[in-house]
Amino acid sequence: MKQNNILLNIALFAAIMFATFAQAADEPQLNANSGEYVLNIPYFEFDTAEGKQAYEVILKAPLNESPIFSVDFSSLKMRPLGNLPVISGSNICLKTAHGSFLSCQAETKLDYTIDMARCINSNEPDCAEEIEEAYTDETKECQAINQARIELCGIMGGDAYLPDLDPNDFIDPTTITTANANPYFPLVRGNTWVYEAGEETVTVTVTDQTEVIQDITAVVVRDVVSIDGELVEDTNDWYAQDKDGNVWYMGELSKNFEDGRLDDLEGSWRAGIESAQPGILMYAHPEDHIGETYRQEFLPGEAEDFARILSVSASTANENFSCSGNCLQTYENSAFEPVGFGDFTPEHKFYLPGVGKIRSFHVNPETGELAEGEDVEELISFTPGS
Repeated sequence: MKQNNILLNIALFAAIMFATFAQAADEPQLNANSGEYVLNIPYFEFDTAEGKQAYEVILKAPLNESPIFSVDFSSLKMRPLGNLPVISGSNICLKTAHGSFLSCQAETKLDYTIDMARCINSNEPDCAEEIEEAYTDETKECQAINQARIELCGIMGGDAYLPDLDPNDFIDPTTITTANANPYFPLVRGNTWVYEAGEETVTVTVTDQTEVIQDITAVVVRDVVSIDGELVEDTNDWYAQDKDGNVWYMGELSKNFEDGRLDDLEGSWRAGIESAQPGILMYAHPEDHIGETYRQEFLPGEAEDFARILSVSASTANENFSCSGNCLQTYENSAFEPVGFGDFTPEHKFYLPGVGKIRSFHVNPETGELAEGEDVEELISFTPGS
């Protein structure tokens, strides 16, 4: 019997460790009168006939010791919280969305826990209230993002997103010229576009560098963003053109700056790493795909942009470039920016054949007009390469 108890304790310890770190445990509740911590661990799951049953696990531990390594297993209490939703069947898209949702919830809880700890130490007035409000907002955002993913699954279907690319179907980017380049996204070496949107300037250049990704040779396109002359982002995008003329987005290395110093690499991803998948950046024949929704990138939790072709006969103009009935117009958005939540709005982009993108702006989803507070990004200059 003693051996069975030891094995049970070991099993419970392992499960609690997993639940604590992987499922975002609540912060220990300090009871100064009894001289103990009380650990409340949510989402401790057991398989039942009805699905996964969620429990709140309550354990006690002495003060001044690590609660995880000094728990009193005799104090174990389990309070049912109800069944967790279980996605059954073969809909891989919905299962992926559900897993991403649980991750978002866990990350939000972890942020709340450490922010509250810092708040307690700082002793600043109204700090706890502000953190509670932020936690509520972020929880609602997780739910909105989840709904956006579910709706996208309804449009794209339930299959796993695993594009099957053959390196032999792609061309050497050094051989791309004006004659064989995708007209809406010409990857000709030296091509340079300069855009302006309010105080922001974006310079995009097709470099002479290449990157081999999943045995496919991609060209490096540098994208530099500055605001009022100060560098805020310097990104290497990796694009590959197949023999049919489709341009595939293979990943990016995004360097984000603050006050002139490198701040983070948020937004970076690479096809084949952590199951990241490439996406279509531009179809060779977009007229054959009007109304279709397609992924431009896919790494759950990191890169989830998608697009839809609205027209190949759109018209638009700025001071330097215009099109009359011959522009490609797309609708582009990300699952991280669910339309209708907060100030998130989709983006419309306009591409002129032989040049590329000449104009883009975020739109009010109800009116289709420029969203309030947003600037229009316009192509100021285009310098052809060779």
